[in-house]
Amino acid sequence: MIENKPIAIILAVLTFIAGTAFFVGIIFYFAGYPLSSLGEHQLYVFFAVLIGVILASVVYGRGSNDRAKKAAKCVEELLGVEVKTNDMWRILRGVETMPTFVINDYVSKDINGVEAYEEGIRAYIPKLSDENLQDIRRIIDKPVPELQNVLNELYLETELEQFKILAEPRAEHLITMNLEELKGILFNE
Repeated sequence: MIENKPIAIILAVLTFIAGTAFFVGIIFYFAGYPLSSLGEHQLYVFFAVLIGVILASVVYGRGSNDRAKKAAKCVEELLGVEVKTNDMWRILRGVETMPTFVINDYVSKDINGVEAYEEGIRAYIPKLSDENLQDIRRIIDKPVPELQNVLNELYLETELEQFKILAEPRAEHLITMNLEELKGILFNE
């Protein structure tokens, strides 16, 4: 992880420039187009720019653990659960990869996400310590509106729209349903 944020920004910009130039060259080389025809093949240039943006976001994401520190502190203060910065960084990256329209679909259609990932959850249970299970139990047993308050605070700290959507009152039933399913898997209730 890059600890220095200005260096992370500079590296992200350089990665974007180099990545875009590299992929434009590669795409045009394999497609057999001369570089002078950039204007005629803007779709290919767009894809190269998109790849450059993705590469830059990965580089910048490695330097942005300030957000993870703030989020971990927020969770610790509001839920009494200690989360390491690296773990929170991974959680935030996972949340970021879930597009907001998918979260909106889950909320509007009451999709049981825990049920969809049951096999993976069951496979991970043996890796959990008793302390991990106690922390999970402490979170699951909290009233959903209180958990949504935590999600709202996480949104304010991280500006991730996914947290904002889940903090809305319309998501309460979805959260309740998924927590009940998780409780059944983890604690046979």
